[in-house]
Amino acid sequence: MKIRDRLLLAAERQFAERGALETTLTQIRDAAGASVGALYHHFPDKADLYREVWAYALTDYQRHFWRAVGDSTDAREGITAGVREHLRWVAENQYRAKVLTAARPPGVRESESNREFMTNVTRWWRTHAGYGAVRDLSLDLVYALWLGPAQEYTRQWLGGDMRIAPRDVADELAEAAWQSLGVSNH
Repeated sequence: MKIRDRLLLAAERQFAERGALETTLTQIRDAAGASVGALYHHFPDKADLYREVWAYALTDYQRHFWRAVGDSTDAREGITAGVREHLRWVAENQYRAKVLTAARPPGVRESESNREFMTNVTRWWRTHAGYGAVRDLSLDLVYALWLGPAQEYTRQWLGGDMRIAPRDVADELAEAAWQSLGVSNH
């Protein structure tokens, strides 16, 4: 594994376990087995390293989420698959998920991959709303109703406050999202 990748993985774990403020570059460097020069060659400062770790985690999450939703055959399958994929991804990527529950660094929202993801999800939603399968709501409200309960559950689970694994509540949360957003339910 390349030194840059080792640094990113070490930083991901350190940021997840200690938080961005408490993590030091020395801890990251030591965990990666990297020299001071190697660290600064790839990342000029901790803020840049944190932004890279956060952006990578977001891109990874979005890729998996979009694959589940974009491959769906209808609106119900897409909504429920999105919730299930969210829960699966968090359970299998706990360090990345913890990073994403922390403060978003500047510049990530404006990234090309985030714009592409939002365009795809918006197009998917508007298509299904256009033929009456889902409620025609603003994307901000869609996001809250679609993933809000699953995100809160996983945030609590990652913090150790929920004992039941996310996959074990996936069907219930997926159905709740469909009940909130599907037109036939209102």
